[in-house]
Amino acid sequence: MIVIFGEKSYGKVDRVSGVCYVLTVFAHLNFLPLFPLRSFIVLEGTESGGEFRGKQIGVSLKSAFAGYVRVWLGAVALIAGGVACVGLFNAAGALGLNAVVSLAPLALGVGLLLSLLVRGKAGGAIQIGVHLLSAVVWYVFADAAGGNRRVGLTVGGHLFALGLANAALLVFGLTRLFDRAGPGRTRELLRELGAEMPNEDDDGDDPREGKWEGWDEGEDRRRRGGRYE
Repeated sequence: MIVIFGEKSYGKVDRVSGVCYVLTVFAHLNFLPLFPLRSFIVLEGTESGGEFRGKQIGVSLKSAFAGYVRVWLGAVALIAGGVACVGLFNAAGALGLNAVVSLAPLALGVGLLLSLLVRGKAGGAIQIGVHLLSAVVWYVFADAAGGNRRVGLTVGGHLFALGLANAALLVFGLTRLFDRAGPGRTRELLRELGAEMPNEDDDGDDPREGKWEGWDEGEDRRRRGGRYE
């Protein structure tokens, strides 16, 4: 068995569009985050070849939480959802369900995977669709299995896995609320960087232009952080 231990960046949160965001470097085991080491305000657009430029700050609890949830609960949602969807698809024939209903678990599995991979509002919309379809699949299969004792226990196990996947996906989705920094957090991050809050009437201008006069090059950090989760 190959064991990989090292440092990797997770928990990308508090993005200030066109300027910066926060992430946390974790110690990892086989790319699963174990414990946070330090957090950085990363200058957007400086990421290249697994490196970035930014300022080290104290460990961000928000970023650390997002890092844990997006990896650990993302894995739980994917594994439990995969088991549930494949199991329900195979059980559909024994329950005598029609072809459309039989394909619903597979569509659910695809949607679950996309909701983990797609970011932003699109990912949130897909996630809502997954939860709604899960409720329909749960009702249809639970009702069908109620009159078939031979496969009822097996279907019950698959429905439990489906519920576990939905619970993990729900918490995963809550971290989307951390994606963008609010006005107060934006001011705090820009203050850390020695920049000023862009004026509201600066439409069309690059928020980074002319904002770094106060940047202390001595505080600049360059990290090899891997991917930014």
